[in-house]
Amino acid sequence: MTITRKIFVAQLSIALLLVGGMYLFVQWSFDAGFIRYVEERENQVTERLVDELAAVYEVDEGWDALADSPTRWLQLITSVVALPMKGKRLQDHVEQVRREGWPPGKLMQPPAGMPRPLEWRIRLLDQQQRMIYGAANEPLTDFELHPIQTRQGDLVGYLGMQKDNSGFLAARDVQFSQQQTKAYFIIALVMLLLSAGVALPLAHHLVGPIKALTLATRRLASGDYSPRIIHKNHDELGQLAQDFNELALTLSQNETLRRRWVADISHELRTPLSILLGEIDAMRDGIYALDTHSLNSLHQEAQLMARLINDLYELSMSDIGALDYHKVPVDLGAAVRDALEGFAPALAEKSIQMTTTGLDDVSAIVFADPDRIDQLLTNLLQNTLRYTDANGSARMCLQRQGGRAYLTLEDSAPGVSESELPKLFDRLYRAETSRNRNTGGTGLGLAICQNITEAHSGSLTVTLSPLGGLCFTLELPLIMEESA
Repeated sequence: MTITRKIFVAQLSIALLLVGGMYLFVQWSFDAGFIRYVEERENQVTERLVDELAAVYEVDEGWDALADSPTRWLQLITSVVALPMKGKRLQDHVEQVRREGWPPGKLMQPPAGMPRPLEWRIRLLDQQQRMIYGAANEPLTDFELHPIQTRQGDLVGYLGMQKDNSGFLAARDVQFSQQQTKAYFIIALVMLLLSAGVALPLAHHLVGPIKALTLATRRLASGDYSPRIIHKNHDELGQLAQDFNELALTLSQNETLRRRWVADISHELRTPLSILLGEIDAMRDGIYALDTHSLNSLHQEAQLMARLINDLYELSMSDIGALDYHKVPVDLGAAVRDALEGFAPALAEKSIQMTTTGLDDVSAIVFADPDRIDQLLTNLLQNTLRYTDANGSARMCLQRQGGRAYLTLEDSAPGVSESELPKLFDRLYRAETSRNRNTGGTGLGLAICQNITEAHSGSLTVTLSPLGGLCFTLELPLIMEESA
C-alpha cells in the first residue's frame, strides 16, 4: 500500500469514527430527550383530562349522564389533545361504542410500530374501580390509574391510562422521530463523503513532495546532480527539500572539484614529465650534450615531480584521516624557534630579515603532534622564503588570548589581490603574480597546512600584510592548564 493510500485510509477511518460516533451520540441524545418530552406531554394531557372529568362529575352529580352519552365521552377525550372528533367520524365512533362497547374492536389497527390513538388507551372507572368506559374483563394491571377527586377532595373515580410500547402519544410523534433519524443519517453520510473528498486531495498534497524527492533522489544516485525540489512551505517537508537541494549542490560542487582536481594533477605531472622526456630525447638525438648542466636540469624537473607526488600523497592521507597524530604537550614558541633556526641560512642567503615577537616571552603550550606542527611551520616558512622578494622582510609574532594561542607570520612583497585570498588554500592554486612554477611551488603546501590545523581543532587564515605581502594567522587551543 502506497503512502497516499495509507494517509487516505487513515484520514477516512478517523472521519468515519468521528462521524459515526457523533451520529450515535446525537441519535441517543435526541431519543432520550424526545421520549422525556413525550412523556411529560402525556402527563400534562392526563392531568388535564382528570381535571375535566372531575368537573363533569360535579356538574352531572355522578357518572350516569356521561356513561349514557358516548358522544360527550369521545368529544371530551379528543378535545384534550386538541384533536376534537366531530361530524361523520364522531357518529361512526358513537355507533360503534353503542354496539360493541369501548374500545371499539373492529376499527382498522395502526401499522406496526405506530402508536394507538389516545382515545383507545383511555378508560374510565368509578370509585369502586368498576369500568364505565371499557371492557369489563380487561385486567386493571394493564393500566396506570389516576384518581379523580372533586374540589372538596372526595375520590369519585379513576382515569386508567394504558401504556403504549412505543412511548408516543400520536402518529405524528413517530413520524417526527423517524424524520429526524433519517436526517441525521443523511447528514452523517454527507459528512463522510465530504471527508473522503477532502482526504484524497490532502493525501496527494502531502505525498506530492515525497514523490518529487524520490524521483530527484534516483536521479541524484544515477549521477545527475541537477534536480532541485521547489517546496515553498516552511514545514518539515520544506526543510527536507531544502536539505536535499543543499546536498545536491554540495555533490555537484564536489564532482566539479574532483574533475578539476584530476585535470590539475594531470597537468601538473605532465608538465615536468614532458620537460624530462623532451630533454632526454634531445640528448639522445645529440641536440643537448650530456653534461653537468643537462643533468642538473633533469634533476630539477625530477625533484619538482617528486615533491608534487609527495605533497599529493601527504594531502590525500590527511584528507582520509590516515596521518598518524601522536599528540603531546608542545611549547609552540620553542617549536617556532627550532623551525626558524633551520631556515636561518636560506633566509640569510636571500637577504630576508626575520624579526620575532613573543617567542621567548609568551608561554603557549598546545596539545599537538610535534612532527605535524613542524611540518606546518616548515610549509609556512617555505612559502615565505619561496615567494618573498630578495632583500625583503618577515615578522613572526606569538600571542595568547582567551585560552588560545595566536601565531602570525607576515612577509613583504609581492602580495596578491584581495579577491585571491580565499583561493590560496585551494589545491594546486597559484596566484598569477607570485605563485608560478618557476618558484618551485606545487600549490599543495597551504592545503596540507589547513588539514593539519583542522586536525588540531584550530584555524588558519590569511589576510594582506602591512609589509606588502601576506599575513598567515594560526590559531590553536591551549591545553587546560595553560588556558586556566
